[in-house]
Amino acid sequence: MKKILVYMSFAGLLGLTACDKQLEQLDPQQIDASLAFSTSEKVKQNLIGAYASFGTGSLFGGDVLWMSELMASNGEVTWTGTFPDPRQIWGKSILVNNSYVRSTYQNAYMTIAALNNILFYLDVVDETDRGVVEGETKFLRAMLYFELVKFFGEKSYSAGNPAALMGVPLVVDPRPASPTSEENHVPRSTVEQVYTQILADLTDAENLLPADNDFYANKPSAALALARVHLQMLDYTAARDAANRCITAATGAGFSLVGEFEDEFNTSSNTSEDLFAMQVNTQTGSNSNQTYYSTPTYGARDGDIQINEAHLDLYSPVDVRGDFFFTEGGSVFTNKWRDQYMNVKVMRLAEAYLTRAECNARLGTSVGATVALDLARTRTRAGLPVLAAPGLGEVLTERRLELAFEGQAFADAKRLRLIVDGLEYDSPKMVFPIPQRETNIYDIAQNPGYF
Repeated sequence: MKKILVYMSFAGLLGLTACDKQLEQLDPQQIDASLAFSTSEKVKQNLIGAYASFGTGSLFGGDVLWMSELMASNGEVTWTGTFPDPRQIWGKSILVNNSYVRSTYQNAYMTIAALNNILFYLDVVDETDRGVVEGETKFLRAMLYFELVKFFGEKSYSAGNPAALMGVPLVVDPRPASPTSEENHVPRSTVEQVYTQILADLTDAENLLPADNDFYANKPSAALALARVHLQMLDYTAARDAANRCITAATGAGFSLVGEFEDEFNTSSNTSEDLFAMQVNTQTGSNSNQTYYSTPTYGARDGDIQINEAHLDLYSPVDVRGDFFFTEGGSVFTNKWRDQYMNVKVMRLAEAYLTRAECNARLGTSVGATVALDLARTRTRAGLPVLAAPGLGEVLTERRLELAFEGQAFADAKRLRLIVDGLEYDSPKMVFPIPQRETNIYDIAQNPGYF
């Protein structure tokens, strides 16, 4: 077996602590994988480290959520901060050296590399834990590849022939740590190939994970991730069925919508509605949503992302969600990410109900529940009247209001083929560039429109 080296990104998480014997000292930046993954406990510690990397600010600790909203802003939000790189994202005028784009790309692949190592050493894990470890690892890898292909893929799955569109480099096995190794020069797979891998990983995850898994990945979150993927593929039957499985598993395990909309947000622990959230507290975790959506009054920056009248006007006067904003210095900000050191909501049960409702509306079915019943769950909580026979447009509007600023706007704009800030959904400007460093080192093909 070839020797694989692992770069440590998470100090202390690999169980390689200091040793009294001077001769046994190790370079903490370059450790033989046979040591880092030598026991079941060390493999599981590596998984905890992968969760930490997954939840960094450049990934699901916030950036992939707020960057999605900026890319699909369409006049509803404005970046007013002084940082130029987020302004490029909001303006769809992204340079190939954009630091935020680069950080998301690089940290996603660093985390994927860690996850690939865990799967390679899966047989080291105790048999009683092996299935859950595999399920969590594949869930995290699939979620990362889904964000990568949405942001960096040449076009969305539904924009053309996915078998001919450039996706992203697909790496599912351990590689040498050296970035200059020839084995790390991986060309871009097609969009279809990346989606195929994502579906395979999430299907395994859903089958392997328990319905309740503390705050780690679970069966409902894997099913909801599948629903998200199938929505992007415009496979509404598969998306409906995945959302229905999510709801069945979640409610069977005790998950439920919280009673009051405002009680779902700014929480330091998961609510009954949180299927999957990144854990944040004063000691660990990142929430860059709070950094950029909130204000100095609440420990954030300068109120970088402001909410415009174009969004506020979408709410009915009786919709409590229309009041879930605060005003400071004459500008409006969302309350969803107001407070410091609060969890990042990645998946909520409300999304599953709205996905099932949308798919049932499109298909003329009532799998799991009628469209009216599913829509009433969030509308009633928001103080809105129940609709007897809601149409697709009303479902999509409800989805936009309920999930606003939670990272779904870009994906929805793509699949719904919306015009965003005057740009067609499949415009080259509606895609991130492959970072310049990656094209320089690995000779990766660049997306159209970037040089």
